[in-house]
Amino acid sequence: MRERRGLRIVSAVAIFLTAVALQRACTLAWGRTSATDTVRYELSVVGLHRVVRHGQHGAYRLPLVAGGAGDAALCGPSTTAAPAHRTLRFAYPMLQVAMWLAVVSLLLQALRVPRPPPLQALVPATTAALVILAIVYVDRGARVGLAALEGLPMAFDAAGYRFAVAAAVLSAGSALLLLLSFSRDQPSGADVDA
Repeated sequence: MRERRGLRIVSAVAIFLTAVALQRACTLAWGRTSATDTVRYELSVVGLHRVVRHGQHGAYRLPLVAGGAGDAALCGPSTTAAPAHRTLRFAYPMLQVAMWLAVVSLLLQALRVPRPPPLQALVPATTAALVILAIVYVDRGARVGLAALEGLPMAFDAAGYRFAVAAAVLSAGSALLLLLSFSRDQPSGADVDA
């Protein structure tokens, strides 16, 4: 009984940290690349930022919002990979949905609903799946979907990317801990009433 409670607490902490990590992943840069000695690009799920040497900042555009501010050409689709650009645009909404699912999961864990235990683990597992899919969409979409980055090697080493990976691991861990807490100390399929 005590072990199950401990697993549930750790799971709740993991899903809380998932929500925080996803919020940070939505706002921070994911990757960087250099076009020339004086120009480099920083990619986030909300836009592409061109940084010019001497601290002068270039155009910034939200590729996910129609009519976003900034240079439309900077975040424009590649001539050969428009589908990759479209999937890149899905990454931000997917991360937002995942973040709110993490919040819902935390509430469900605190209230211990729904009653069938494996259903509680379904929400953090769905969160993990959405985050992993968003990571794949950003990776593929940035490498081949943005005209400004065509032919440039993109390094996904920035904080936003790391937060997204952490969120995927934490939410998957939360789901696993929930499943373990349900399977511990259960004699012959008895209902969990921890």
